[in-house]
Amino acid sequence: MLQLENRPHAGPRQVPDARRSAPMPTLTRNQQMIHEKLLSLGRAAGAYELLDLLRDRGVNAAPTVYRALRELEEKGLVRHLVATRQFIALAEPQPGGNNNVMLVCEHCHDVIPLEDRNLIAVLNRTAANAGFEVQSYHLELIATCKTCRCGAKKEI
Repeated sequence: MLQLENRPHAGPRQVPDARRSAPMPTLTRNQQMIHEKLLSLGRAAGAYELLDLLRDRGVNAAPTVYRALRELEEKGLVRHLVATRQFIALAEPQPGGNNNVMLVCEHCHDVIPLEDRNLIAVLNRTAANAGFEVQSYHLELIATCKTCRCGAKKEI
């Protein structure tokens, strides 16, 4: 199960789970730069923001960023947030590929990936009852995080 370290509104930081010791995949130079930048941000970011942040390191084209993000997602190191058109880095490879359940704060855009087998079982059962078989899933729950509910401001 993915564990998160609670940091006061600086975004979730992924903490390796001792039960998972998936080897780190080999990354190209661009993939490594983009993955490291996303991790250092500690929050989700868009492709064009990443492009701006990495121009001084030789990344000069949006297709380069999008290609690296797609490949990082395939390797289980990045999750794509459809609702905000952003990406969040995972500190270690996580199985599941396109199978994602995430909480996204509508105000500060903090993201918490969820791994809840009971929720997935309910969704699979509901689909089966409707005559469908789930092939993959991507569920983003747009919500308000505790910090934003309490009125705290996040620096963006």
